[in-house]
Amino acid sequence: MATNSTQDVCDHRTLEVCLLLSTSMVVGLVCGLVLALLGTAPGAAVAGGAGALAGAFGLGMSALTYIKRQGN
Repeated sequence: MATNSTQDVCDHRTLEVCLLLSTSMVVGLVCGLVLALLGTAPGAAVAGGAGALAGAFGLGMSALTYIKRQGN
């Protein structure tokens, strides 16, 4: 009987970044939709949503880095 000696390892950093990216996408989409509902031009609404996505992701990565640094 052969046994598999590999173990499943969870990479928490990858999980945190994926969760942050998903949350940033939701923030960007909501911001773009709100701008569109307020009557801005479609291009400006898309740009605003993209800016919100980038800002939320950048702030989140900074917060994750700070939290990880405090934990070590």
